[in-house]
Amino acid sequence: MSRELITEGPDAGWICWRREPDGRFASLLGDFLFRQGEHGVECRMATDRRHSNGLGYIHGGFIMSFIDMAMFAFIYRQLDNSAAVTLSCATDFLSAGIVGKPIEASGEILKETGKMLFVRGLVTQDGVNVASFTGTMRKVPRKPRPDSDGHEGRPSAQVD
Repeated sequence: MSRELITEGPDAGWICWRREPDGRFASLLGDFLFRQGEHGVECRMATDRRHSNGLGYIHGGFIMSFIDMAMFAFIYRQLDNSAAVTLSCATDFLSAGIVGKPIEASGEILKETGKMLFVRGLVTQDGVNVASFTGTMRKVPRKPRPDSDGHEGRPSAQVD
């Protein structure tokens, strides 16, 4: 996944996480934008028909995927020589999301320990609260990325 600072246009000042189409899940979602805001990290993604559910609103699974990415944006500065995994994410849906309008998230780190990070945030769209969330992330050693489609087995690190 590449990370680039946008320097021109309406998204100037935002950092874009982009995964080129490679068959992995994140490449199906689209570009993810984030920046350091006045009150913490702010995140944004465009939405379109591929993000909709059977009723024509934004699919809850897409919102939860966006939340997971937002939690990593909240903590990425804490991960100098490590990576992280999501241990838990509690989401409360508050309103339907409208397809075709960007969704946004803001949030913060509530607590950091040696291996754990606890975060919370809010997803909005046009000033309407769409979802609130809390999450727990665990720092793990950064290993070289596999060349294949994934790991053959589970990681050896235990949650402790």
